[in-house]
Amino acid sequence: MPLPREPRVAVVGATGVVGNQIIDLIGARGFQIGELKLFATTAGSAQTLDAAGEERLVEPLASPDDLRGFDLAFLAIPAAGASEIVSAKPGPILIDLSSANRAPSDLPLVAPGLTPRAKFEQLQDHKVFTIPHPAAHVLATCLNALSAHSGFVAATALLGASAGGRDNLTTTVDQTTDLLNARLELDDDAIQRGFNAFMREHERAVATAISSQVISLLDRSPILAVQVAAMPVLHGSAIAIDLPALFDGGDARELLRVAPGVLIAEEGEPLGIIDAVGQEAIVVSVEDRPGALSLWCVFDNTRLAALGALWIAETLTLGSSALA
Repeated sequence: MPLPREPRVAVVGATGVVGNQIIDLIGARGFQIGELKLFATTAGSAQTLDAAGEERLVEPLASPDDLRGFDLAFLAIPAAGASEIVSAKPGPILIDLSSANRAPSDLPLVAPGLTPRAKFEQLQDHKVFTIPHPAAHVLATCLNALSAHSGFVAATALLGASAGGRDNLTTTVDQTTDLLNARLELDDDAIQRGFNAFMREHERAVATAISSQVISLLDRSPILAVQVAAMPVLHGSAIAIDLPALFDGGDARELLRVAPGVLIAEEGEPLGIIDAVGQEAIVVSVEDRPGALSLWCVFDNTRLAALGALWIAETLTLGSSALA
């Protein structure tokens, strides 16, 4: 059922990179709340954060029972913790952001600009919602805007350290500092994240999840070949998309320009991942190639994930009229 107009909201994982973005967007978008409470793991608690115009204490989440009495809870935590809360069914509607790295399950997978009004209305009584990986959101948005429902599409997602959470960010910064000072020492099973791009089993699994999510989000999907590489970039990510030249570059730009959440880059201007950090929009550069169309999309992955989660809350609060 729809949420109350001013729901009681909990943010679990408030000290993480995505949790921080959810808190920021609650204030920036004027999301009306009756109560807001911030939770983290024990290690991340005992601090205060500026949320909705107030300094609020971040408390440890002792058990899923701590969420009883809330109308809505954002789960911006790793999959193991989120799964425990989802299984416990503590009462509030749960928005599970850990689903971004998994193939779709029987839980509703929804995203702004991609989930039709009629489908969301059918899902109003669900107690758990999931969001796609930001790269899947970007890829599905571009394919949907271009009506690319058939043929073959290749995409390579380049994910910054923030895509792996605060620990990845800290590790990348520490390793980079050590490398610059010629003192980096790694354990045998450790991964060098500083000054390194790599593709491991984890990245291959994320690529498979992204493909499955895009297929789930679109009524019809082309054949997809998706690769994922981890990049030594702190914030922000990118995805390069190559597809058959269904349109010339000018037509493609116009179709993407009117797509929800897309900003077209100026022709000829260099476009880097840093240009998208802090933005809610997906910034896209379009280039014609012989028989093909190439898209270079940069986006703030943590901002986009938080935006998708908050959009679910807004839609449930305001009813289906909130759908883009």
